Amino acid sequence: MAVMDKLTNAVENKIAPPLIKISKNRYLDSIQKAFIALMPVIILASFFVLLASFPIKAWQKMIEPIVGYFWGANGSTLGLLSIGLAIGVGYFLSKYYQEKNANVNPFSGAIISLFSFLMLFPVGVSEEIGAYLPANNLGSTGMFAAIIVSIISIEIYRFLIQKNIVIKMPEGVPPMVASAFTSLIPVFAAVTLWWVIRFLFQIDIVNLIMTGFEPIVAGGASFIAQFVGVFIDRLLWFVGIHGTNVVTSVMQPIWLDMLGSNVKAAEAGLAIPYIASEQFLNYFVRVSMLPLVVLMLISAVKRYRTLGKLALAPSIFNIAEPVIFGLPIILNPILFIPWIFGYLFIFTFSYLVIASGLVPAPYILIPWTVPGPIAAYLGTGGSWAAALLSTLNYVLMFFIWLPFYRIVEKQALKEQRENE
Repeated sequence: MAVMDKLTNAVENKIAPPLIKISKNRYLDSIQKAFIALMPVIILASFFVLLASFPIKAWQKMIEPIVGYFWGANGSTLGLLSIGLAIGVGYFLSKYYQEKNANVNPFSGAIISLFSFLMLFPVGVSEEIGAYLPANNLGSTGMFAAIIVSIISIEIYRFLIQKNIVIKMPEGVPPMVASAFTSLIPVFAAVTLWWVIRFLFQIDIVNLIMTGFEPIVAGGASFIAQFVGVFIDRLLWFVGIHGTNVVTSVMQPIWLDMLGSNVKAAEAGLAIPYIASEQFLNYFVRVSMLPLVVLMLISAVKRYRTLGKLALAPSIFNIAEPVIFGLPIILNPILFIPWIFGYLFIFTFSYLVIASGLVPAPYILIPWTVPGPIAAYLGTGGSWAAALLSTLNYVLMFFIWLPFYRIVEKQALKEQRENE
């Protein structure tokens, strides 16, 4: 117990505070909120991928004349994700600054971010289609550029507003009109800055940023980085901190870049390049609390049986909080090992199975509330091997939980008898 107390104190006082501080950073918070707002679009894009690649011969034959339309719909959603990200980051970062200065308008911030980002993509002219906007890097490959350009543009906007370098309208002018003129100088300053860089200096900011972030993406997509992410996620949950939110705030851009690359590879009929994506974690690693709930349902401890009944439906749909806080797993030294190392084992086992080629890597985003085996089947374009691996992980976690749960159950049963 002394060792566990020291570990708990170390996590609470040494490890957790800086990680929480990072996750609450105004820039990371704005990025995370933007991704959350874009989640319906990302899921819709994945739905089109699922329709285009669903492995039923009759279905494939039926959609053969229009399969390109499904991939085109994916390109018009996931392929333009960076535009939505620029708007979202600009809006939420401006909203943060609005709490400190009411003259900062979130909608104006979104507009500034959007057109600052679009200024990096010179409009071309074609005899066949007329004017067009190059869309090569408007999807996942342009995310980091969208984030950086949005943050810099909003900082310019915020600075000029704060220093009162704005056009002031006389009293009596409608607030909406006054707000538009207030943002005129910041819009001019921010958009002109990117125009000068892109057109006068001929610097391709998007490709420059993409090149700079390639090592970060490659490192963040690696087995070791994702393994560490799972470890931090579980460790923070153990002391009552929402570890998934903390890890997601840092990993989300990398995960979406991986998703975009995986979708492109699937469309081209190539091997899926990234294994340890967010979809991999959701379908194979985060197998929720269902194995533990099954143990509680057959428990001799009345409290555990009741909790098992209440947590059964949520656990099927990957909602773990009733068990995490109700059993509890938090600060429970006996359950520390299966909670931390059990999931790390599942992560490693699943990664090796997929890397060996026995199971395909997922490339379709399915909502995280879909049960693991179903999500694994759909997320891999209809692989029964993937569904089987996900199911096997539930079974493995059942036996990993079992000996440690028996200890907890034995103690609870003793307390129950004493109370009776």
